[in-house]
Amino acid sequence: MFRVLIVDDEPVIRKGITSFIDWEKEGITVDDQYANGAEALSALEKQPYDILITDIKMPLLGGIELTKKALELYPWLKVILISNYSDFEYVKEGLKLGAVDYLLKLTLKKDDLLAVLRRCITMLKEERKKDSELNHYQQEAVYLERKRVEQEMKRLIVQEQTSYSSTEWAPAWLEHSYACVYLMLDGAEEWRENHGFLYMQFLLEEWQKRFYEQIEIGTAMIVAESSMFLILPDLNGAEQQQLLQWKQLVEKEWDVSTSAGIVTERGINSIIKGFTNSFSACQRRFFEGLGRFYHMNGSEIGLEKIRIDKKIHDWKPFFEMISNGDPTSSAIEYALKRWNGGSLTPEQVKQEACSLLTGTYRLLRADESMLPERHDLLFQAETIDQMVSLLVCQLEEIRTTLTPKLIDNGYDEELIKKALENIAAHYTENITLQSVADIVHLSKSYFSLYFKKQTGRNFVDYLIDLRIREAKRLLVENENRIYDVAEAAGFKDVKYFSKVFKKVTGLTPMAYREKHQVSKIG
Repeated sequence: MFRVLIVDDEPVIRKGITSFIDWEKEGITVDDQYANGAEALSALEKQPYDILITDIKMPLLGGIELTKKALELYPWLKVILISNYSDFEYVKEGLKLGAVDYLLKLTLKKDDLLAVLRRCITMLKEERKKDSELNHYQQEAVYLERKRVEQEMKRLIVQEQTSYSSTEWAPAWLEHSYACVYLMLDGAEEWRENHGFLYMQFLLEEWQKRFYEQIEIGTAMIVAESSMFLILPDLNGAEQQQLLQWKQLVEKEWDVSTSAGIVTERGINSIIKGFTNSFSACQRRFFEGLGRFYHMNGSEIGLEKIRIDKKIHDWKPFFEMISNGDPTSSAIEYALKRWNGGSLTPEQVKQEACSLLTGTYRLLRADESMLPERHDLLFQAETIDQMVSLLVCQLEEIRTTLTPKLIDNGYDEELIKKALENIAAHYTENITLQSVADIVHLSKSYFSLYFKKQTGRNFVDYLIDLRIREAKRLLVENENRIYDVAEAAGFKDVKYFSKVFKKVTGLTPMAYREKHQVSKIG
């Protein structure tokens, strides 16, 4: 709706103008009427209008002066002058200022006023369209430039360059203090297990898009399947609030948790250092918990670099506890005294946990065939609490069963066959790794290992392949909407379905339908 302001010192003229037009039909609202220019100007200073209909000669402030001041406030404003024959010199002055047209009071007709109003509306719509197109073009140009900077930064990080032959691409703010933020998706392994790699990639691409929409200055790079690296002007005040709002937005929208390591650097030659140190800062989530910002200052960075314990630790008490049948918790407490001491990195802690597990297998002469997979589970742990919980379970299992190797070599194969039959019957439904594992009475983690061992593929990839096959059939055999095809094939998110479908087939669902329906007709 366009807003009109009517100004005339004669009540009969104001009333006549308002009664002439079916304003709502024309998409116009008459918000206010005033008897003099001074009152009208006061109203204009408080809020904008689109069309001003004003008499030329009025007390306190005339129409010409009102027009001049109104256009200074709102250059897009369309002004229609109302005059008497004797006002013609004033009319010419008003038209020079930018008034659209003038109407004579003595011969004022509905059709004449309506024609001028419609011309004003057409002008306003065209100007808004041009402004919108210009704004879109400018935003697109800015976005493309930011993407170019992103690619240059990513190239430097991949190539591990610390000096550059050309820095023409670099924005000026990089020469000053800036914040490096390494952000990781918490629970990434579970996301990967439940949704697959492609969905995680889709997730990070959406976060990156939100970043460029919400944060005016900065760069966002996807640097791993569950991680992003952000560079922004030094985080203080508005920038820090923008980053926090963006993080909260993606967490709320996608129902996820993220952790972020932050360090401050200066100058383009410090980008690699900022990447490395912000990653190290983010690794503190292993010891301190998920879902937080982890700031690291210069002294802490120095400690991080020398956090390498080269001493061979005496693990004899640990294995004695295991051998003597002492509670597993006691052995773990012994390990935690070392791991929580602050002298090891998360990677070193995980390596030692794997060594303890291997040593326990050999001590108790257990079957080591599944040991590599169990090591993988320990390395996937995101926090020391998660890793310890896994380690305790594995140590308890070894100590209680001592015979994890299957007696019947074909038993696991039969379990997988049963699982495959269940998947084939229910893959378009809300089937999960956990639900299938329950069918064959295996824990989720062990079923996942068995499944991959027998089929050579992980569960989610196999499930997605079945669903894509069904989607192909539905696309060719009927004319259902893409949304309905996605749902019928087992995909609950049509946007994700379209992205995965194109990744797998090289075509959008609609292009695939058109191509194969044409070939079918031919």
